[in-house]
Amino acid sequence: MDFNSIANSFVQHYYATFDGGLATRNNLASLYHPESMLTWEGKQVQGVPGIIETISRPELAVVKHSVTSSDAQPAPGGGVLVAVTGSLALDNAFDKPMLFTETFNLQPLPNQPGGFFIYNQILRLVLA
Repeated sequence: MDFNSIANSFVQHYYATFDGGLATRNNLASLYHPESMLTWEGKQVQGVPGIIETISRPELAVVKHSVTSSDAQPAPGGGVLVAVTGSLALDNAFDKPMLFTETFNLQPLPNQPGGFFIYNQILRLVLA
């Protein structure tokens, strides 16, 4: 398994879809399963509806990510652990970017060789 290629493809797809706006962000639902869990700034939510609701809040209508680094490691069960750092701007406030760190635990899709879903996701803003 080429975990670095999997991670790189995932990161490009995830942030391009997220940054496409609320209309395209709903397409991220296919990356989650009922057992998926998101911790967003300390708030935990489990399951596809709650996760999509959390990442689609009105105050997140316009988000642009700039990924600085992406690191990957193999995880148990054929998974891939992905750690991402970068900055994000809300409402096109590019003069006020916020630093973030985000970690994903990707797990293989049952009966879909080569496919993965987000089992765990943790996002934290890095405040100086």
